[in-house]
Amino acid sequence: MRQIVFWLAIFVCGSPISLLAADPVWFGKDDAPRVLNINSAMDLASFEPILTEFVTLHPDIRVAYRDVNTLELYHLTIKEQKKPIASLVISSAMDLQLKLVNDGYAQSYQSGVTDQLSERFKWRNQLFAFSLEPIVMLANKKAFPGNLPEDRQSLLQTIRQNEKAMTKRIGTYDIRQSGVGYLLASQDARQADVTWGRLLEALGSHDVQTYCCTHDIIDDVASGKLVLGYNLLGSYASQRARDDDRLKMILPKDYTLMLMRVALIPKGAPNIQDAGVFLDFLLSDKAQKMMQTQGLLFPIQPDTNPNDPYVVNAPGPTGEIELDQQLLVGRDYAKQKRFIRNWEMALEISEED
Repeated sequence: MRQIVFWLAIFVCGSPISLLAADPVWFGKDDAPRVLNINSAMDLASFEPILTEFVTLHPDIRVAYRDVNTLELYHLTIKEQKKPIASLVISSAMDLQLKLVNDGYAQSYQSGVTDQLSERFKWRNQLFAFSLEPIVMLANKKAFPGNLPEDRQSLLQTIRQNEKAMTKRIGTYDIRQSGVGYLLASQDARQADVTWGRLLEALGSHDVQTYCCTHDIIDDVASGKLVLGYNLLGSYASQRARDDDRLKMILPKDYTLMLMRVALIPKGAPNIQDAGVFLDFLLSDKAQKMMQTQGLLFPIQPDTNPNDPYVVNAPGPTGEIELDQQLLVGRDYAKQKRFIRNWEMALEISEED
């Protein structure tokens, strides 16, 4: 099965990628005079209330929303460069979004709302962050052997002390298929090279299970097939842990990575005006508050109630992935190829797997 998925990923990176783009989910009135196409690597469950509120506030706009994997989304945006369909592209793969901007696939947008946005959350007025969320572990409390890990070192100890119970029961991203998975693995390597290397070797020797998508990992943790998911997007993990008392979201106390979800307007997009209106809405107090109070996403401008589960209260240091040119270093082709090959070797995965 692994072999089939890998070659599908290669196929995805080639020209037929648009065949894998999902059919859109529509929001708004059928007779709305304008259509806004959004391609996004965000689960609809986390975004639907925001889309519904937007078309309520703007009944003259109908939204077509396509949910696309982060890596597919990057290649799809490049493929459609001559005649873009989407007017807005949203992804958690910050490095791929920044690369699109750097390579000339995005256009500038400026408004009173974006002018007030901190420089920390935008790049060249072409890339804009609207949420900032923790990267977490998610454990099945009933299936996990012993005490739940507090950090990467305690996870490593648990793997070594409970080899049978942990073998084939930890899940994480396949960095060859997942754009955000690659970003998070490369950031781990930067944050804690020695600990990350040891953990990666332990995951490999205990047959870690790799996935393209967060929700697949979470489903398997919930079912007990996995005892733990590693490096998951906090918004999705938090939603599931809130609704399922078998699950526990863990913010690692050694360091918690913080990831931005970012949006861009493709160069030559057909409906720039409404893309800007939607982007301003995402950054508005109303949408930011919706993200927090409805438990949809971690906003960039949260109300600072420390007891609110959608305010990040990490037990240790946080490592914010900064929206700057340094992200492009990891996407240099030679470095990317070498990093993936080292990852495959550490996890004892062959190139053909």
